[in-house]
Amino acid sequence: MYKFKIAALIRAAFFLPLLTILTACSSETEQKSGYAFITNQLANNVSIIDLEQRQVVKTIEAGSSPAGIALSGDGQWLFISNPDSQDISVISTDDLELKRHIPVGAGPVGIASNHDGSEVYVSDWYQHIVSVIDSHSGSISHEIRVGESPAGVVVDNQAKRIYVANRDDNSLSIIDQQNHQVLHTLSTGNAPFGLALSNDGQWLFSVNVQDNSISMIDTQTASIIDQFEVGEWPYCAVVSPDDTRLYVTNQYDDSISVIDLTNRQVIDEIYVGATPEGIDVTADGRHIYVANWQMVRFRSLIPN
Repeated sequence: MYKFKIAALIRAAFFLPLLTILTACSSETEQKSGYAFITNQLANNVSIIDLEQRQVVKTIEAGSSPAGIALSGDGQWLFISNPDSQDISVISTDDLELKRHIPVGAGPVGIASNHDGSEVYVSDWYQHIVSVIDSHSGSISHEIRVGESPAGVVVDNQAKRIYVANRDDNSLSIIDQQNHQVLHTLSTGNAPFGLALSNDGQWLFSVNVQDNSISMIDTQTASIIDQFEVGEWPYCAVVSPDDTRLYVTNQYDDSISVIDLTNRQVIDEIYVGATPEGIDVTADGRHIYVANWQMVRFRSLIPN
């Protein structure tokens, strides 16, 4: 009974060509170029782009209406949430092949994993929970009650924390990764969806869709320390590798906002084409890739 509801919701409210980048993937015999992975909801598959060639080199079938995408901390596994088929797809980055589908919940959307990919954390839009999946057995080990309509999920594997944006009650849940208990619930801006974590784990950023803002959260004190006004209908964000910049996609402005995290101010807005949503940055911080509704755009950045 959930299929048609969540399909309509995703296409209207959070159509997700989310993007993640795997850089410096190497083997014993050769150094491979990095890859970008993009979910294509209407095609029910995942596109793999070779970042050196800047072209699609492979397409992998996923579940129905693939949405969220996550890479394990060790870069070995890619996990895709499929809301309409109510499962996740597991892809090996070693051979770029689909390995299995794991059933989960009623409306899986946000997704993240621990360092080695043995645990996967999936937000369920309809059941208002985060499911913890044992990726080896394919079973759900825990279900954690969070806020209304949880969406974005990020993990700090060093601090052992899971962060979840609860879109429909304007809050953020902070979960202990080891005992799977909610530690804190914070109020954010209106309709938080995407989340971004600084590389040192000190700052968390909540992308608040309906009031065009970013909440900056100190993870040590679990408190909001700043707020930034960005473009219209912001969606996703990513922090630069040196933790000096935050890049935010603005769906209705066809742009990305650039925030200087040292001086805590918006310093630029860059046009990137129609309806940008997913975003990621290369490991050297020189390039960003933006997933628009119909294409992926490449942007070269000038350091500092």
